[in-house]
Amino acid sequence: MKINRRNLFVAGTSLAVAPAVSLGSAEASQAPQAQTWNDGLAHPIPYKPKLGQGKERGLVLGGGGVYLLAWMVGYFRALKSKDVDLSISDITVGTSAGSFAGAALMSGRLWRLGAEFDVLGEFPKLFAELMPQQKPNPSQIRAAKMAVDARNARPETIRAIGHAAMAARNPDNMISYPKAVERFIGETSWPSPKLYTTSNDCYTGERIVVSQEDNIPINVACAASSSLPGAMGPTFLKDRLCMDGGICQTSTHSDVVAGVKRALIVSLTDGGSDAVKIGLRTSGMPNTLQKEVRDLQAGGTKVKLKVVGLLPGVTKVDSIVDPKWIAPLLKWGHERGLADADEMKAFWS
Repeated sequence: MKINRRNLFVAGTSLAVAPAVSLGSAEASQAPQAQTWNDGLAHPIPYKPKLGQGKERGLVLGGGGVYLLAWMVGYFRALKSKDVDLSISDITVGTSAGSFAGAALMSGRLWRLGAEFDVLGEFPKLFAELMPQQKPNPSQIRAAKMAVDARNARPETIRAIGHAAMAARNPDNMISYPKAVERFIGETSWPSPKLYTTSNDCYTGERIVVSQEDNIPINVACAASSSLPGAMGPTFLKDRLCMDGGICQTSTHSDVVAGVKRALIVSLTDGGSDAVKIGLRTSGMPNTLQKEVRDLQAGGTKVKLKVVGLLPGVTKVDSIVDPKWIAPLLKWGHERGLADADEMKAFWS
């Protein structure tokens, strides 16, 4: 029998049932809890022990689809042209689009990718392999809507979205998406022990953090981190089927670098509640970004928060994964990088 997400989901329903009707209801709170096991991948929020303790520079790269990824490529390359190299970070955590940017940055491939994107237009071609553009089916719409409609980040809510993600009939399969990611980032070997990626366990609702010591290929970790419910994936990390790292209360996971002396956080939004309305967030859960900043500062970390926001002249983004954003966001990111170069050199050097 062909193995796919739907078969796995149906086979697993006898083990645990997600509260899919009324999230957060009394019945949901009494639902059977998903079983967990100690494989070293699940880490609570905030992360303990503090991974950034004793380290100088921390880099936090949030999620935001191709929209944010293109901006980061432009921004990072502009800074590099002004002798500000973000790849010297002592600890980097990437979520969804940020995991792609982090992998490319820490491997040195970002500088090569940037040139290819600008001159050859490879970015749109590679992205088309990651996310085929076609009309979503009802199962995909259901999974995406559950994430957008979520108003809390309780484990049962995340599990319900995860189960919908597992049941969605996406155009990819669990093997082809990581292979497409490999073509995009150019490798499978973990680029640096300083890099961490995030995702969420579809079945248990736990936050997953992956590093080099977990012996998971980087393309698989990035695929899991960017497995947006109703779009692509989910993706197996060892024996866990995982979805996008932003399907929880944070789209940045800044707590992973806690303890570092200075941290640069790149976020698509400022954490405000209007992010879903203007199309800059795919989850309706309250965003803890501002609290994360305060917590880092309370721990002695100097924080620089770079919020990308809406492209000038744009009032709403229909889809942050639409390839049409690649060219304008590459350009805008580059312009902002040049404008920020002196500020960033003073902070990062």
